[in-house]
Amino acid sequence: MKWSINSLSTLNTPEPQTAVMSNFSVSQDGQSVTYSVNLLPADASKFTPYADITQDMAVAWTKDALGADRVAAMEAEVQALIDAAKVPTPQPEPLPWVKQEDSNESN
Repeated sequence: MKWSINSLSTLNTPEPQTAVMSNFSVSQDGQSVTYSVNLLPADASKFTPYADITQDMAVAWTKDALGADRVAAMEAEVQALIDAAKVPTPQPEPLPWVKQEDSNESN
């Protein structure tokens, strides 16, 4: 599954700027679901300035905040969409007892 960060929300107080919420998408095979999650508090000993945050870091933080069970559930939701898209959609057919010219006749 592909995880993409759409946006990060930040708090500027107290300084320095800290990412606190992630808006993200989980996608595969043209199917996508968008979610938001509050991020875990930053570890001061491993603080990364906002300008230096990478997509991979933001995805890792997002998955950490969610936990393995929620990550698996979200990926299962996207997989269910993929599976549902593979099921053929029934198409209406003309009724066999109605002649095509009968449906166009006027009184």
